[in-house]
Amino acid sequence: MKMKFYLNGKKTTRKAVQEQLGADRLARMLKEAKETFMADPLTQNDFFIGNGMLTIAFE
Repeated sequence: MKMKFYLNGKKTTRKAVQEQLGADRLARMLKEAKETFMADPLTQNDFFIGNGMLTIAFE
């Protein structure tokens, strides 16, 4: 399963997101996003991270 990251609607890399959030916080968000996606693939996974909205999309 391929993941795409968007910060405030603009595509970004996992590395850039990890630098802002930290490895532990990103891992928790990814786990929650995967569980949500498996339950309902049409649900959009958005997280407020203080300086904007992080969207995690799966393909």
